[in-house]
Amino acid sequence: MASNRRFWDEWAEIHVSSSGYDLACVRSGGSRLPTYEIEEVGPVDGKSLLHLQCHIGADSIAWARRGARVTGVDYSPRAIEIASELAAETGVPARFVCADVLGLPAVLTGTFDIVYTSRGVLHWLPDLDQWARVVAQFLTPGGVFYVTDIHPITEVLDDTATELRVSRPYFPRPEPVAYPTQRAPADAGISISTDVKYQWLHSTGELITAVARAGLAIEFFHEFP
Repeated sequence: MASNRRFWDEWAEIHVSSSGYDLACVRSGGSRLPTYEIEEVGPVDGKSLLHLQCHIGADSIAWARRGARVTGVDYSPRAIEIASELAAETGVPARFVCADVLGLPAVLTGTFDIVYTSRGVLHWLPDLDQWARVVAQFLTPGGVFYVTDIHPITEVLDDTATELRVSRPYFPRPEPVAYPTQRAPADAGISISTDVKYQWLHSTGELITAVARAGLAIEFFHEFP
């Protein structure tokens, strides 16, 4: 977890100037939210929204612009600094809290109409049962929890091979998989010093069961090609 936090502090700095996050577009009023997320989450105007693992706040600001009262959470101090600065610069009333999601109840109180997390988040979490309980604790009765992420099957495939090949386990286990860190994008002009990042593998069944055990009613489970 400590290595991952250092990794995300460095990547937060890189993403400020990376074309992938395109903060110039965010500053001018643009949004990175996929259309399907906007449709599936539904209207947010006037609702409170807790954005878990919000990184540098680009999507948090997008939801706030759609009318939500947004609180973003991330465990990278540098990411939260950047998110707060971005909100101030754009005049968007979103607040940001630096905390590990699994320990969030120690630093944040209240409940929210919507709890939201998306795109590349689950494999940074060692314990989905605890994560789902945290989500349930912060969800207003009758509220909505929405998560969208990379399909777990893609995590087991060797993305360096030219043919379809399984290279990592599918079923969850306590130990994370260690990956050498990637180089920064060429347009960032920044290098990273953290040598390794750690990711936990989670199956579809583990995700659905964790949410159900936390007392939430599953309304849909959509898969996309």
